[in-house]
Amino acid sequence: MNFKKEINDEREKIISSLQDLVKIISIQQEGSEGMPFGKEMNDALVYVLDLAENMGFHVKMLDGYCGYVEYGEEDLYIGVFSHVDICSAGDMWAVPPFEGRIIDNKIYGRGTMDNKGPLIAALYALKAVKESGRKLNKKVRLIIGTDEERYFKDMAHYLQIEKPPIAGFTLDGHFPVVYAEKGLAMLEYRGDFPQNDDERIVYLKGGTVENTVPGYCEAFLSTNRPEEIVTNLSKFAIENRHNMSARIVENGVVIESYGMETHSMALEMGINSICPMISFLYRIGFGKGQVRGLITFLNDYLGHDIYGEKLGVDYSDSFSGKLTINFGIIEFDGENAVIRLDIRYPVTCDFVETLERLKHIFDSNGFKEYERSYWDPVYFPKEHFLIEALLKAYRQVTKDKSEPIVSGSGSYSKVIPNVAAFGAIFPGGNQAWHRVNEYIEIDSLIKMTEIYAHAIYELVSL
Repeated sequence: MNFKKEINDEREKIISSLQDLVKIISIQQEGSEGMPFGKEMNDALVYVLDLAENMGFHVKMLDGYCGYVEYGEEDLYIGVFSHVDICSAGDMWAVPPFEGRIIDNKIYGRGTMDNKGPLIAALYALKAVKESGRKLNKKVRLIIGTDEERYFKDMAHYLQIEKPPIAGFTLDGHFPVVYAEKGLAMLEYRGDFPQNDDERIVYLKGGTVENTVPGYCEAFLSTNRPEEIVTNLSKFAIENRHNMSARIVENGVVIESYGMETHSMALEMGINSICPMISFLYRIGFGKGQVRGLITFLNDYLGHDIYGEKLGVDYSDSFSGKLTINFGIIEFDGENAVIRLDIRYPVTCDFVETLERLKHIFDSNGFKEYERSYWDPVYFPKEHFLIEALLKAYRQVTKDKSEPIVSGSGSYSKVIPNVAAFGAIFPGGNQAWHRVNEYIEIDSLIKMTEIYAHAIYELVSL
């Protein structure tokens, strides 16, 4: 089966549909009845369902948590999973994040890669399969979620109402196909660190969500030695090649640290803005008493260590790699501290033991565990029929013989059985998830549409 011509004929519609969806700022907000994650999220979900209905598909909304697009009449179905929820964009973009502007054959905007672009690709792929006229021996559902970036409440709601697919794929991973996905944990620790000294941290804040490497951190220091601190920061930044700045304000100094945002599944490609801030405060001996203890703890256990070596949780295995820790958020208001971590752990890791070790270390340094959310790793043998079918579809279109891979992504495969992550990052390609100036290459968008059409066709033919 060849879908290339049908998909190329839809090229302009695919592009414009993605641009329209990018313009909807579907970041989670306070919910209301029928809109559990806010109006913008609901608008994005409705947009996709309306687009699909106009293509002739049956669609259904499930109480605002998710919806699906359906094609076929059989009881058994193949599931394709995507989502409209996105991370916040911040204010450091060189292009508008919610415009869908095209520059150099790339569509820029928050969600273009994660996951609105792949979602639009999958919808038009399903349209190409429908218009091929071939009778299917299984039904196909494109399920659109609204809580993939956080707690998967959308899929929990889906499974309360609907039975799971017999097989399927989610669009939050890598090509050629992900056969093993690391475990995912989101942890929060809180502690009280009062200050009674003239020299004090008024506030320290960095990061917006724990699954993104923080690109900005800021601290306001109340101090009677502002010139000394500014001079020391200049030397520190030059010596360590950190992007940091300081300005003297009334009663103190404001320090800013800049990093490079990226998805925490590939945090090695980012630069954490919180760690240089902590290192600098530690180096100049800032703070006394409990706050000095806080700075020392963060520097000694979390600073510039993405593999958990300082915490004693540096686990790894031969095929899924190393445990990684993203120091994603710090919030300190001068007394109360909040720390949020994103951890991706190997398939063979005993994570319960890891959690208990972390709890002990944080408890011993003035913190209490406030949140412990985690999802187990996913593993398919490479010879599994699902992995082989998806790999075949990928190779039919690309002619690339790359082998199935292990990923640190946190996809719906963690909560939906019989589902593997399949795209949308190509080998050696754009990994702009969660970054400023996120984009998708138009040629890649069209190619993934063709791949998804072949994948749907392969799975319904089994």
